[in-house]
Amino acid sequence: MTTIEQMLAGAEADPYSHHWDQLIEQVCHVGIGEDDRTRLIDSLPAIASRYPAGDRDNVLLLAGQIAADVDEESWPRFAEELKALHSLAGDWLAAPADPGLFLYRLQAMAALEGDELWGAELHRIADEEMEIECPTCGTVLFVVFGGAGRFATHEDYATRPVVEKSPLQPATDTELEGAGRRLYHASLQAGQTSIATALRYLFGRAECTQCNTVFRVSDQVFRH
Repeated sequence: MTTIEQMLAGAEADPYSHHWDQLIEQVCHVGIGEDDRTRLIDSLPAIASRYPAGDRDNVLLLAGQIAADVDEESWPRFAEELKALHSLAGDWLAAPADPGLFLYRLQAMAALEGDELWGAELHRIADEEMEIECPTCGTVLFVVFGGAGRFATHEDYATRPVVEKSPLQPATDTELEGAGRRLYHASLQAGQTSIATALRYLFGRAECTQCNTVFRVSDQVFRH
């Protein structure tokens, strides 16, 4: 029995088993081989289906981490299992959660839909700021959308009392499309208004404080 098989055997009977933490650590930070990835994807739908929606965090967050690394060529091999996991994630996404947990649920949902970018990078809005590059001049900008305000700047606003800022422009209803629209409406349906607001700024526009180029923030987010 492989290490992954041992962890899975210890985890499946209890949605809060410490073995889930071990599996997530293995998948996210150590890495797994093709056989173990296949074993997990094949096993997780049946395990998740046995848990109530609100108890699926560990199994579906793990599934999302795995799905985020399934490339386009491999996706058809796992299409049935990933579709089943995505279906199980519907009730789970609507189950009560604090905004931080909900954001990771939403990221997992995106991964299970095959969204390679937001299935891996959506959690970055949890810090209420993002570092991105201006598409015109390449300046590194802080895009801030939280308690510190809603602006872009090329200066270190966290340590300097006065910096040059440009206001962010949140996406309007008509500007939200594709992934932005899906993520935004999923957040609203779950009553997660703070996440929905952050998404308006993520899919809205910023102005570079060096060259004054106006651009869509989400267009400058790339997978790490």
